[in-house]
Amino acid sequence: MSKPDKKRKKEINSTGSVSEIDSELKADQLDSNVVPKSSKHENPIDDKLRSNEISEIKKQLKDINSKLSNIVSNVDRSVSKMNEKVKDIVERDEERLKNLVTELFEKVKEVFLKSLTKQLEVLESRIFDREVENDKLKNEIKTLKSEVNHQTEENEKLKSEIGNYDDNRRKVENESNQYSRSNNIIISGVEQVNIESESSFETAEETTKIIVSKINSIANENLTTEDIDIAHRLKKGPAGKKDIIARFKSRMTRNRILRQGKVLRSQNLFVREDLTPLNLEVFMSVKRKMKDEVKSVWSRNGYISYKDTRDVVHHVEWDDYQHWLDLPWPK
Repeated sequence: MSKPDKKRKKEINSTGSVSEIDSELKADQLDSNVVPKSSKHENPIDDKLRSNEISEIKKQLKDINSKLSNIVSNVDRSVSKMNEKVKDIVERDEERLKNLVTELFEKVKEVFLKSLTKQLEVLESRIFDREVENDKLKNEIKTLKSEVNHQTEENEKLKSEIGNYDDNRRKVENESNQYSRSNNIIISGVEQVNIESESSFETAEETTKIIVSKINSIANENLTTEDIDIAHRLKKGPAGKKDIIARFKSRMTRNRILRQGKVLRSQNLFVREDLTPLNLEVFMSVKRKMKDEVKSVWSRNGYISYKDTRDVVHHVEWDDYQHWLDLPWPK
């Protein structure tokens, strides 16, 4: 291979083109194939022609290699430009995508914020309406509470008035009932006429005669059966000595006999006022429930009094009744 060919090959190699190397190799192979065929016996003219043909072929190959080199170079530049364009497009698209995503995000955020703001406004409006309703209800409740309190006070007042009225009614009834008994006395300790037969009936006349006789004999009184309106036995009392209730025609006579109670008591004949059931219960409560503090108990015209251990006299008023009734009975 000649120096120009080597130089060309070097240039081709420096470009790194595969097409040029292949073309050069083909030319060398062609040259090597042609040269051995020459011999001493061949015609010099033919050799010259063949040499010219080879030179022409080489020249054509060089032109081809040059063109190929230009093509490859152009292709490389085109590829490089395409790469740059693609890169630029990608970068621009990336930026555009970023901008697009950002823009979409901003739009979504704006829409979301608008929706959220609207919902908040609706909620605030509802809350405001509820607060207004609550304030209205609070005021109504406050008014109702005030009315209820006022009504409660009125009810308590009415209850108190009703209680007072009921208490006054009971007091008046008790006083009226006691007044209707003003001419009566209860006599205990008088034996029956026919004591041997408890089942025998003692008439009012017999009972009247018995008590007149007993009182006159003990208290030196001048009672007659005409002083007594009626007298009869009660269910209360020991067998054969049932209590007697006697109604006197004169309250003055009745009171005179009561004043003889101490004298009659000395002979086991006991007289006391005819008390109403309520007054009698209070009387017995004072007498028995506080024996360590109460020395003696008596009644006069339905009013109960007692003397304590210090000999101080106390009058049991109507307001004291419930206190004595609530005390427990001794066992």
